[in-house]
Amino acid sequence: MDIDIKKLQQIMDEATESGEECGCQLAIFQHGKPVVSLVSGYTSADRTEKVTERTMFPLFSCGKNVMATMVHRLVEQGIMDYEARVADYWPEFGCNGKEDIRLWHLLSHRSGLYQLPPMDHDRQADWDYMCKIIAQAVPAVKPGTASHYQSLSHAWLLGEPVRRATGRSMQQLIREQIFQPLGIDDDFAFGTTEDQDRRRARVDSEQDDWRMIVTESPAIRHGFIPSYNGYGSAFALAKYCSALVVPTDGIQLLKKSTVDKAIKLCRHPDDPIPDDINYWPKFGLGYALCGEPEFRGRFFGHGGALGSEGCSSQIGEFSLAFTKNKNLASHPVHPVRNRISAALGIPCRIW
Repeated sequence: MDIDIKKLQQIMDEATESGEECGCQLAIFQHGKPVVSLVSGYTSADRTEKVTERTMFPLFSCGKNVMATMVHRLVEQGIMDYEARVADYWPEFGCNGKEDIRLWHLLSHRSGLYQLPPMDHDRQADWDYMCKIIAQAVPAVKPGTASHYQSLSHAWLLGEPVRRATGRSMQQLIREQIFQPLGIDDDFAFGTTEDQDRRRARVDSEQDDWRMIVTESPAIRHGFIPSYNGYGSAFALAKYCSALVVPTDGIQLLKKSTVDKAIKLCRHPDDPIPDDINYWPKFGLGYALCGEPEFRGRFFGHGGALGSEGCSSQIGEFSLAFTKNKNLASHPVHPVRNRISAALGIPCRIW
């Protein structure tokens, strides 16, 4: 792949200088090595502090990618099984029509448990409380059938079975098995420290929507809600994505056979993908798959609610991460991200 670093920097600078974006980072790895690490713009709407390579952006649903990887590692280690009933790990879960929900139903967003009752956002920082809510929930559709994005519930749906199966929190396991071996623990977190809070980018939004509310809540930022409370730099996210497909600093997180299984579209035959180019929820086992059928699975990963993304490709042993902090009404379509894709000659990712 030909990479024109000056062109990429120009795309980012033009966007932040015009106000189309506030701040952003771009990082690319190839063959396990960093080849691009660019920054542009500002950490907040007041435009007083410039973005650096170590600025940590709110990643929102990009964290679901990491959750999936942790589950796949536990399957490889023989601790969990895709076909296991969730209730075998978490007995309280096995009620109200959830008795036969399997681990793969959760990974592929086919549990029917995509809704949460109305509540104050900060209650979601109470892990045990949220697990009680999930354990008593009733699926909105028959489990194993239609795909419905588990936007918030994904944190506890996957995190609690992991805790029950291992005796350790998913937060601990992610740090010990993923972030620390890759040397990105200071720059990628679910539950930020005071130092990381000082390096965080703030949401630039014309209104106080939920993205701004949750990122300004210390309870949410410092808790463990991996479906949306992750913070990280593009470099750290790209390095993690690289290690999914190729040894990176000597670390390869998953076997190729595991990745091959995880990036196959997992959708019920009676649940076709809508004929809408902006429809993005197309899942394998935990990873979103981008693009039209001929590209689906070539790039896999996840996007986030502000437009940040992390993706990997086995073809060319390539990974890319883009982080940003401006809330755009065009989401999940992000023009700057698409201009970067065009400059790289790769398909646009809408997720």
